[in-house]
Amino acid sequence: MATGFYHKSVSEETRRAYRRAVTDFFQFVEGIHPTLVTTEHVLLWRDHLRAKKKRAATIAFSLSVVRGFFEYLKAAGIIRLNPASTKLVAPPEVPAEPAARALTPKEVRHLLSGPDRSKSQGARDYALLLLLLRLGVRVSEACSLKTSSIKWSHGRWIVKFKVKGGRERTLPLPTEVKKAIDEYVKLDGKRRASLHSDGEDSFLFQPHTNYRTLVFDKGLSMRTVWNIVARWANYSGVGKLSPHDLRRTVITKALDQGLSYRQVQMMSGHKDPKTVMRYDPGRENLDQNAVNFIDYSET
Repeated sequence: MATGFYHKSVSEETRRAYRRAVTDFFQFVEGIHPTLVTTEHVLLWRDHLRAKKKRAATIAFSLSVVRGFFEYLKAAGIIRLNPASTKLVAPPEVPAEPAARALTPKEVRHLLSGPDRSKSQGARDYALLLLLLRLGVRVSEACSLKTSSIKWSHGRWIVKFKVKGGRERTLPLPTEVKKAIDEYVKLDGKRRASLHSDGEDSFLFQPHTNYRTLVFDKGLSMRTVWNIVARWANYSGVGKLSPHDLRRTVITKALDQGLSYRQVQMMSGHKDPKTVMRYDPGRENLDQNAVNFIDYSET
């Protein structure tokens, strides 16, 4: 039953996240059949996650996955009511403000100065960090990039990739990012050729060590990207940092430079402009409020 639900998403990372949430729930309820699950089970699981001090956003996501799973079963006629419906199980309130931080320009420079770009692994980490800091893509989108994702079109380099819901997005690829990627792929060429992990359909960012499976013709996992960001943040003295902090840095910087919400939304890929507004540190600035600039006097 669950397999069809997982494969509703085109993203393997999303499928894994769905699988983890559903598995965790049914382990908590000791594997009872879905038709026997009640709202009480879901409420106890929610409170169990709270007791484990899970973040509100994590609990809300897990509940949404389980809710979606039971909605899938309901649509298939397997159950009559959804025991995880928001009318029955209230999710925890997620803070309106984005957590964590956005880097200052000085911190960005320190972060990018860390990797040794003369070596293939350092060149990879630098190109990856620069991509995240210039394009503001999600970590899952960066992991999914293939060599063929980068194309020359209408006089400029572009990058195409799939996003949530299976939509395809196109972004311009800044010259410095393209150069960093080219240098990385060039330095990594011999390794890719010897492991048959090269070619147009190969993943752009690849693991250099994989002692568990010895499979290299795959993209970096989200966990690996988290580790790369954390490693260089610690090395450069920037402090605790996540890939989403880099996305937040791009969006915040664009808004600080006066770009419109529409422009930033086109870059970030957010469906709702209200989400972009959450990243705007200047929206509460009373000195810049439109009220101060309204003038009905004659000119």
